[in-house]
Amino acid sequence: MLYPLDLVKVRLQVNEDPTGNQKGQLTRQRRTIVSTIRGVVRHEGIPGLYQGLTPALLGSTLSWGGYFYLYEGIKLRMIEEKRRNDDETKLVFSENFTASCMAGAALVTCTNPIWLIKTRMQLQMTRVLEAEQHLSGNVGNIVNKPSKSAIKPPYKNILDAARTIVREEGPLALYKGAAPAMMLISHGGLQFGTYEYLKTHFGTYTKAKRSTGTKNSGIRHQLQDSVGYLTMSAVSKIIASTATYPLQVIKSRLQQRCQTTELSVTGEVKIVKRKYAGVIDCVARIWKREGIVGFFKGCIPNVIRVTPNAAITLVVYESVMNFLS
Repeated sequence: MLYPLDLVKVRLQVNEDPTGNQKGQLTRQRRTIVSTIRGVVRHEGIPGLYQGLTPALLGSTLSWGGYFYLYEGIKLRMIEEKRRNDDETKLVFSENFTASCMAGAALVTCTNPIWLIKTRMQLQMTRVLEAEQHLSGNVGNIVNKPSKSAIKPPYKNILDAARTIVREEGPLALYKGAAPAMMLISHGGLQFGTYEYLKTHFGTYTKAKRSTGTKNSGIRHQLQDSVGYLTMSAVSKIIASTATYPLQVIKSRLQQRCQTTELSVTGEVKIVKRKYAGVIDCVARIWKREGIVGFFKGCIPNVIRVTPNAAITLVVYESVMNFLS
């Protein structure tokens, strides 16, 4: 349901259009969520909004499943160690942050190639590129069209993408963007550190509240718990996502294909070529051409997407954990 917003976010993140004119004022005409969606649907149809969905589902499954497994395991080890030392068994913010970062670092190594393929498939416009490969040179929707032989064909699926990347760029290309991705483990640390902190205080509050309440109100208490978990999940995700968002922009730009399709401000398709030498080069170019605003391109669709996404995930997770225990 929320995937099209992720696609819009990535396309806005990699866009290099300057955010100001020579006087430093914001340009009147710039990409928005609505204009990006409209452009994708115009050239690719509704399925275009779900470009790269397969690697996204695979990456999310491995990331969430592996993350929770490692995160809870590390926390359990920490609690057991504190118990042996006769310390308070509740973990503090710094300990939850450390456990989250350790779990995140382990997952980056395993899943970075999947997220790289997902990003590249989100940025390609399959129908337009396939049409250009089959039609004559004077037909098509690309405004700055190079020769047909110079247009790179789109990836067909995950396996084709992996094979093509290894053949054209070498095996290490699958780990482009790994540096900012590794730095992004602080995102999970902030999110779950904040979430555990809020959950601890929420538990203390609800326990005190229920001690003075009436009995036989289990359903009402469950509803209160769900609302509480939703609120805490949303707050922790907003804090973590906003604080680390520039790293997401840098990662997307490093992971994109050197030649990719992009929608212009007027809604036309164009082929662009970009290549960054590394994290420092990427940061310098964004700062010089786009200013501080460049590091937050796509932030609005990101917040709209990740907040309900994280809230629903954690509510379901907590409910399943309560049921199993």
